[in-house]
Amino acid sequence: NVKVGQSGVIIVTQDATGGRTLSFGNNWKFSRGIVPAINPAAGSVTVIHYYALSATQVLAAMSKAIA
Repeated sequence: NVKVGQSGVIIVTQDATGGRTLSFGNNWKFSRGIVPAINPAAGSVTVIHYYALSATQVLAAMSKAIA
């Protein structure tokens, strides 16, 4: 359930195999309307920052190639 004003960070770490994907619901909004893919490299870290603007809009930004 989305709580307006909620914010946070989600850290996604690929396992030793890598190549895993992540999908987002329609309420997740990324820059220019483009949903980015997480880094597929084995052991890589992707950081997702989010802010719940409303019950139907979660603004998000993604940082890849952290590790």
